[in-house]
Amino acid sequence: MEELMKALCRAWEDEWQGMVMGELRYSKGEGETDGPCEISWSGRKIIRIRAVKGTGRMEILLFPFSGKTVGKKRADKGTWWHTFSEEEVRSFSLALGDHNEIHQSHRPVVSGFQIASALMKRKNFERLRIHFHHPLYAGDAVYLKQAGNRVYGSSDVLCFEAVME
Repeated sequence: MEELMKALCRAWEDEWQGMVMGELRYSKGEGETDGPCEISWSGRKIIRIRAVKGTGRMEILLFPFSGKTVGKKRADKGTWWHTFSEEEVRSFSLALGDHNEIHQSHRPVVSGFQIASALMKRKNFERLRIHFHHPLYAGDAVYLKQAGNRVYGSSDVLCFEAVME
């Protein structure tokens, strides 16, 4: 999984600075060869990047970050899971080769890759799909609530929804 993340980070373009991940998809066992990252744009400035390494595949969608995000409040946030420190967020992104400045800022945004890696340590899975609803900032406590194969991650608001199979 880490090699796929690094491949996606190597495909990074400078004009994508400040964009946020809207979705991450990961599958074990669906790739057959190591190939270059495939990058496609939509008319709305949504960028899709896909990488295949060995027998795994990962795809991300990037969206422009407006800074005016409003998340859904959750009455029952679940159980405390983790609080990512600023240093933890910055170090993870640098080690991965993630060049997005939002992970190195004064109040860094936790990388979608970092959330996926942390979820992988919690439970092993063959497929993962994460929809990101609201940025998760370093220092914010993260709470998880599980319902079947879905995991909801919240701070004060719903930040992400993951489906793990």
